[in-house]
Amino acid sequence: MAKGISLHIGVNRLNPVCYPMASFQGWETAVVIGKKQCVNVAGDYKIGWNGRLGRSSQCCEKDAEDLAELARKQGFKAKVLLTERATSARVQGAMRKAAKKLTAGDIFLLTYAGHGSQVEDLTNDEMDNTDETWCLYDRMFLDDEQRMLYTEFAEGVRILVLCDSCHSGTATRSGKSGAKTRRRMHERLRARAMPRETASVIYRARKAEYDEIQLGLPNPPPELKASRILISACQDNETAMGDLVAGGCFTRALKRTWNEGAFEGNYEQFAEQIKQELKGQYEAAVDKNGGDASGVHRQQPNFVAVAAGERSRHLADFVKEKPFSV
Repeated sequence: MAKGISLHIGVNRLNPVCYPMASFQGWETAVVIGKKQCVNVAGDYKIGWNGRLGRSSQCCEKDAEDLAELARKQGFKAKVLLTERATSARVQGAMRKAAKKLTAGDIFLLTYAGHGSQVEDLTNDEMDNTDETWCLYDRMFLDDEQRMLYTEFAEGVRILVLCDSCHSGTATRSGKSGAKTRRRMHERLRARAMPRETASVIYRARKAEYDEIQLGLPNPPPELKASRILISACQDNETAMGDLVAGGCFTRALKRTWNEGAFEGNYEQFAEQIKQELKGQYEAAVDKNGGDASGVHRQQPNFVAVAAGERSRHLADFVKEKPFSV
Protein backbone atom coordinates (compact mmCIF):
# COMPACT_ATOMS: atom_id res chain seq x y z
CA MET A 1 0.00 0.00 0.00
CA ALA A 2 1.38 3.42 -0.97
CA LYS A 3 2.55 5.80 1.75
CA GLY A 4 2.25 9.58 1.86
CA ILE A 5 4.56 11.83 3.89
CA SER A 6 4.19 15.60 3.91
CA LEU A 7 6.20 18.53 5.23
CA HIS A 8 4.57 21.94 5.68
CA ILE A 9 6.69 25.05 6.25
CA GLY A 10 5.21 28.39 7.33
CA VAL A 11 7.51 31.30 8.20
CA ASN A 12 5.89 34.47 9.54
CA ARG A 13 9.13 36.18 10.52
CA LEU A 14 12.87 35.69 10.30
CA ASN A 15 15.69 35.76 12.82
CA PRO A 16 17.14 39.25 12.22
CA VAL A 17 20.54 38.12 13.47
CA CYS A 18 20.63 35.71 10.52
CA TYR A 19 19.56 38.36 8.02
CA PRO A 20 22.07 41.12 8.92
CA MET A 21 21.86 44.47 7.21
CA ALA A 22 24.30 46.76 9.02
CA SER A 23 26.17 47.53 12.23
CA PHE A 24 25.88 50.87 13.93
CA GLN A 25 28.54 52.01 16.39
CA GLY A 26 28.22 54.41 19.28
CA TRP A 27 24.47 54.22 19.81
CA GLU A 28 23.39 54.74 23.41
CA THR A 29 19.86 53.50 22.82
CA ALA A 30 18.18 51.38 20.21
CA VAL A 31 14.80 49.79 19.64
CA VAL A 32 15.27 46.06 20.08
CA ILE A 33 13.13 43.89 17.83
CA GLY A 34 10.31 42.41 19.87
CA LYS A 35 10.25 45.26 22.39
CA LYS A 36 8.35 48.51 22.10
CA GLN A 37 10.65 50.60 24.27
CA CYS A 38 14.21 51.78 23.71
CA VAL A 39 16.92 50.03 25.72
CA ASN A 40 20.51 50.85 26.50
CA VAL A 41 23.01 49.24 24.18
CA ALA A 42 26.66 48.78 25.03
CA GLY A 43 29.10 48.66 22.13
CA ASP A 44 28.15 47.83 18.57
CA TYR A 45 24.54 47.07 17.69
CA LYS A 46 23.82 44.94 14.67
CA ILE A 47 20.45 45.32 12.98
CA GLY A 48 18.80 42.83 10.68
CA TRP A 49 15.59 42.20 8.76
CA ASN A 50 12.83 40.19 10.44
CA GLY A 51 10.49 40.19 7.42
CA ARG A 52 7.44 40.01 9.64
CA LEU A 53 4.30 38.69 7.94
CA GLY A 54 1.32 38.73 10.25
CA ARG A 55 1.05 37.45 13.80
CA SER A 56 1.58 33.99 15.19
CA SER A 57 -0.97 31.49 13.81
CA GLN A 58 -1.81 33.89 10.98
CA CYS A 59 -0.61 34.43 7.42
CA CYS A 60 2.12 31.94 6.43
CA GLU A 61 1.73 29.80 9.52
CA LYS A 62 -1.98 29.54 8.74
CA ASP A 63 -1.18 28.43 5.19
CA ALA A 64 1.07 25.66 6.50
CA GLU A 65 -1.49 24.46 9.06
CA ASP A 66 -4.33 24.54 6.52
CA LEU A 67 -2.38 22.48 3.98
CA ALA A 68 -1.27 20.05 6.69
CA GLU A 69 -4.92 19.51 7.59
CA LEU A 70 -5.74 18.93 3.92
CA ALA A 71 -2.88 16.42 3.67
CA ARG A 72 -3.93 14.49 6.78
CA LYS A 73 -7.46 14.14 5.42
CA GLN A 74 -5.95 12.55 2.32
CA GLY A 75 -3.94 10.03 4.31
CA PHE A 76 -0.56 11.76 4.57
CA LYS A 77 1.59 11.61 7.68
CA ALA A 78 2.14 15.35 8.07
CA LYS A 79 4.90 17.30 9.81
CA VAL A 80 4.66 21.07 10.33
CA LEU A 81 7.58 23.48 10.84
CA LEU A 82 6.53 27.00 11.83
CA THR A 83 8.70 30.14 12.05
CA GLU A 84 11.39 29.50 14.71
CA ARG A 85 11.36 25.75 14.00
CA ALA A 86 11.60 26.25 10.24
CA THR A 87 15.41 26.21 10.13
CA SER A 88 17.52 24.98 7.25
CA ALA A 89 18.77 22.02 9.31
CA ARG A 90 15.25 20.89 10.27
CA VAL A 91 13.92 21.27 6.74
CA GLN A 92 16.80 19.32 5.24
CA GLY A 93 16.57 16.71 7.97
CA ALA A 94 12.83 16.19 7.41
CA MET A 95 13.31 15.88 3.64
CA ARG A 96 16.13 13.36 4.04
CA LYS A 97 14.10 11.35 6.53
CA ALA A 98 11.21 11.19 4.07
CA ALA A 99 13.55 10.16 1.25
CA LYS A 100 14.78 7.20 3.30
CA LYS A 101 11.25 6.00 4.10
CA LEU A 102 9.56 6.36 0.71
CA THR A 103 9.79 3.78 -2.07
CA ALA A 104 8.34 3.40 -5.56
CA GLY A 105 4.65 4.33 -5.62
CA ASP A 106 4.85 6.52 -2.51
CA ILE A 107 4.40 10.31 -2.47
CA PHE A 108 6.13 13.21 -0.74
CA LEU A 109 4.23 16.51 -0.41
CA LEU A 110 6.25 19.63 0.42
CA THR A 111 4.59 23.01 0.98
CA TYR A 112 6.21 26.37 1.73
CA ALA A 113 4.66 29.70 2.69
CA GLY A 114 6.91 32.65 3.43
CA HIS A 115 9.24 35.16 1.85
CA GLY A 116 11.00 34.33 -1.39
CA SER A 117 14.18 35.98 -2.60
CA GLN A 118 17.00 35.62 -5.11
CA VAL A 119 20.80 35.45 -4.98
CA GLU A 120 23.48 35.61 -7.63
CA ASP A 121 23.78 32.45 -9.74
CA LEU A 122 27.43 31.38 -9.63
CA THR A 123 27.05 28.09 -11.49
CA ASN A 124 25.47 29.38 -14.70
CA ASP A 125 22.43 27.12 -14.49
CA GLU A 126 19.78 29.85 -14.46
CA MET A 127 18.54 31.75 -17.52
CA ASP A 128 18.01 34.93 -15.47
CA ASN A 129 21.38 34.65 -13.66
CA THR A 130 19.72 34.36 -10.26
CA ASP A 131 19.01 31.46 -7.93
CA GLU A 132 15.61 31.51 -6.25
CA THR A 133 15.44 31.02 -2.48
CA TRP A 134 13.05 30.30 0.35
CA CYS A 135 13.65 32.50 3.41
CA LEU A 136 13.80 30.05 6.30
CA TYR A 137 14.13 31.27 9.87
CA ASP A 138 17.94 31.07 9.99
CA ARG A 139 18.98 31.64 6.36
CA MET A 140 17.96 31.57 2.72
CA PHE A 141 17.48 28.06 1.35
CA LEU A 142 18.72 27.92 -2.24
CA ASP A 143 16.88 26.16 -5.08
CA ASP A 144 20.12 24.31 -5.90
CA GLU A 145 20.04 22.79 -2.42
CA GLN A 146 16.49 21.61 -2.97
CA ARG A 147 17.45 20.09 -6.30
CA MET A 148 20.18 18.02 -4.61
CA LEU A 149 17.82 16.79 -1.89
CA TYR A 150 15.31 15.57 -4.47
CA THR A 151 18.01 13.29 -5.95
CA GLU A 152 17.93 11.29 -2.70
CA PHE A 153 14.38 10.06 -3.40
CA ALA A 154 14.02 6.64 -5.02
CA GLU A 155 12.81 5.95 -8.52
CA GLY A 156 9.03 5.76 -8.68
CA VAL A 157 8.47 8.17 -5.78
CA ARG A 158 6.15 11.08 -6.57
CA ILE A 159 7.11 14.53 -5.25
CA LEU A 160 4.57 17.36 -5.14
CA VAL A 161 5.75 20.86 -4.16
CA LEU A 162 3.36 23.74 -3.45
CA CYS A 163 5.11 27.08 -3.03
CA ASP A 164 3.36 30.26 -1.86
CA SER A 165 6.19 32.79 -2.03
CA CYS A 166 7.55 35.44 -4.35
CA HIS A 167 9.95 34.56 -7.18
CA SER A 168 8.72 30.97 -6.99
CA GLY A 169 8.27 30.06 -10.66
CA THR A 170 11.28 27.73 -10.54
CA ALA A 171 11.84 27.75 -6.77
CA THR A 172 12.67 24.04 -6.70
CA ARG A 173 15.33 24.42 -9.42
CA SER A 174 13.13 22.96 -12.11
CA GLY A 175 11.60 23.96 -15.39
CA LYS A 176 11.05 27.40 -16.89
CA SER A 177 9.15 30.38 -15.62
CA GLY A 178 6.80 32.09 -18.05
CA ALA A 179 7.69 35.43 -16.52
CA LYS A 180 5.47 38.42 -17.11
CA THR A 181 5.68 42.00 -15.99
CA ARG A 182 4.87 42.34 -12.29
CA ARG A 183 1.96 44.53 -11.24
CA ARG A 184 1.36 46.48 -8.09
CA MET A 185 -0.54 45.23 -5.06
CA HIS A 186 -4.11 46.01 -4.16
CA GLU A 187 -6.33 45.92 -1.07
CA ARG A 188 -4.49 45.30 2.21
CA LEU A 189 -2.21 42.62 0.89
CA ARG A 190 1.53 42.36 1.38
CA ALA A 191 4.07 40.87 -1.00
CA ARG A 192 5.91 37.80 0.24
CA ALA A 193 9.17 39.12 -1.12
CA MET A 194 12.28 40.46 0.46
CA PRO A 195 12.60 43.99 -0.97
CA ARG A 196 15.25 44.10 -3.69
CA GLU A 197 17.50 46.60 -1.88
CA THR A 198 17.19 44.63 1.36
CA ALA A 199 17.98 41.38 -0.42
CA SER A 200 21.14 42.86 -1.90
CA VAL A 201 22.42 44.03 1.49
CA ILE A 202 21.57 40.75 3.23
CA TYR A 203 23.19 38.69 0.49
CA ARG A 204 26.40 40.71 0.70
CA ALA A 205 26.48 40.29 4.49
CA ARG A 206 26.59 36.49 4.20
CA LYS A 207 27.82 36.23 0.62
CA ALA A 208 30.74 33.95 1.46
CA GLU A 209 28.39 31.40 3.05
CA TYR A 210 25.81 31.44 0.27
CA ASP A 211 28.51 31.28 -2.39
CA GLU A 212 30.13 28.33 -0.64
CA ILE A 213 26.81 26.47 -0.60
CA GLN A 214 26.35 26.97 -4.35
CA LEU A 215 29.90 26.17 -5.34
CA GLY A 216 30.07 23.18 -3.00
CA LEU A 217 27.24 21.32 -4.76
CA PRO A 218 27.94 18.95 -7.66
CA ASN A 219 27.58 20.68 -11.02
CA PRO A 220 25.87 19.23 -12.93
CA PRO A 221 23.86 17.62 -10.13
CA PRO A 222 23.07 13.89 -10.01
CA GLU A 223 20.16 12.72 -12.11
CA LEU A 224 16.71 12.77 -10.57
CA LYS A 225 15.10 9.38 -10.01
CA ALA A 226 11.77 10.56 -8.60
CA SER A 227 9.06 12.39 -10.56
CA ARG A 228 8.31 15.92 -9.41
CA ILE A 229 5.50 18.44 -9.85
CA LEU A 230 5.76 22.06 -8.75
CA ILE A 231 2.77 24.37 -8.51
CA SER A 232 3.96 27.81 -7.45
CA ALA A 233 2.20 31.04 -6.57
CA CYS A 234 3.82 33.16 -9.29
CA GLN A 235 6.59 33.47 -11.88
CA ASP A 236 10.25 34.04 -11.03
CA ASN A 237 10.07 37.80 -11.53
CA GLU A 238 6.69 38.26 -9.85
CA THR A 239 5.55 38.76 -6.28
CA ALA A 240 3.04 36.59 -4.45
CA MET A 241 0.56 38.39 -2.24
CA GLY A 242 -0.87 37.42 1.11
CA ASP A 243 -3.38 38.76 3.57
CA LEU A 244 -1.72 39.34 6.96
CA VAL A 245 -4.53 37.44 8.68
CA ALA A 246 -6.28 35.19 6.17
CA GLY A 247 -3.18 33.78 4.47
CA GLY A 248 -1.73 33.67 0.97
CA CYS A 249 -3.81 34.49 -2.11
CA PHE A 250 -2.41 31.39 -3.83
CA THR A 251 -3.11 29.05 -0.91
CA ARG A 252 -6.65 30.38 -0.54
CA ALA A 253 -7.25 29.94 -4.29
CA LEU A 254 -5.85 26.41 -4.03
CA LYS A 255 -8.21 25.53 -1.17
CA ARG A 256 -11.22 26.97 -3.03
CA THR A 257 -10.28 24.96 -6.11
CA TRP A 258 -9.79 21.78 -4.09
CA ASN A 259 -13.18 22.42 -2.44
CA GLU A 260 -12.77 19.82 0.31
CA GLY A 261 -11.98 17.16 -2.28
CA ALA A 262 -14.82 17.90 -4.69
CA PHE A 263 -12.32 18.78 -7.45
CA GLU A 264 -12.18 15.89 -9.93
CA GLY A 265 -9.46 16.89 -12.43
CA ASN A 266 -5.75 16.03 -12.66
CA TYR A 267 -2.71 18.02 -11.51
CA GLU A 268 -2.38 20.08 -14.67
CA GLN A 269 -6.09 20.95 -14.58
CA PHE A 270 -5.77 21.74 -10.89
CA ALA A 271 -2.97 24.24 -11.54
CA GLU A 272 -4.93 25.82 -14.39
CA GLN A 273 -8.04 26.20 -12.25
CA ILE A 274 -6.02 27.90 -9.50
CA LYS A 275 -4.64 30.24 -12.15
CA GLN A 276 -8.14 31.04 -13.37
CA GLU A 277 -9.30 31.64 -9.80
CA LEU A 278 -6.58 34.25 -9.28
CA LYS A 279 -7.24 35.75 -12.71
CA GLY A 280 -10.90 36.16 -11.77
CA GLN A 281 -9.92 38.02 -8.60
CA TYR A 282 -7.68 40.31 -10.64
CA GLU A 283 -10.38 41.07 -13.19
CA ALA A 284 -12.93 41.74 -10.45
CA ALA A 285 -10.52 44.21 -8.81
CA VAL A 286 -9.95 45.96 -12.15
CA ASP A 287 -13.71 46.25 -12.69
CA LYS A 288 -14.07 47.66 -9.19
CA ASN A 289 -11.49 50.31 -10.14
CA GLY A 290 -13.51 51.31 -13.17
CA GLY A 291 -11.25 49.43 -15.57
CA ASP A 292 -8.01 50.91 -14.22
CA ALA A 293 -5.47 48.10 -13.75
CA SER A 294 -2.53 50.30 -12.76
CA GLY A 295 -3.00 49.77 -9.03
CA VAL A 296 -4.06 46.12 -9.14
CA HIS A 297 -1.66 43.27 -8.47
CA ARG A 298 -1.63 40.20 -10.68
CA GLN A 299 0.27 36.98 -10.04
CA GLN A 300 0.35 34.03 -12.40
CA PRO A 301 0.95 30.58 -10.90
CA ASN A 302 3.47 28.30 -12.55
CA PHE A 303 3.09 24.57 -13.26
CA VAL A 304 6.23 22.50 -13.77
CA ALA A 305 6.51 18.73 -14.16
CA VAL A 306 9.98 17.18 -14.05
CA ALA A 307 11.39 13.73 -14.71
CA ALA A 308 14.58 12.41 -16.28
CA GLY A 309 15.04 10.09 -19.26
CA GLU A 310 13.06 6.87 -19.26
CA ARG A 311 11.47 7.82 -15.97
CA SER A 312 9.21 10.28 -17.78
CA ARG A 313 6.61 7.53 -18.03
CA HIS A 314 6.17 7.73 -14.25
CA LEU A 315 5.69 11.47 -14.53
CA ALA A 316 3.00 11.12 -17.20
CA ASP A 317 0.99 8.89 -14.86
CA PHE A 318 1.62 11.25 -11.95
CA VAL A 319 0.27 14.29 -13.82
CA LYS A 320 -2.94 12.40 -14.67
CA GLU A 321 -3.73 11.68 -11.02
CA LYS A 322 -6.26 13.51 -8.89
CA PRO A 323 -4.30 15.91 -6.65
CA PHE A 324 -3.14 14.63 -3.25
CA SER A 325 -3.78 10.99 -4.13
CA VAL A 326 -1.71 8.69 -1.94
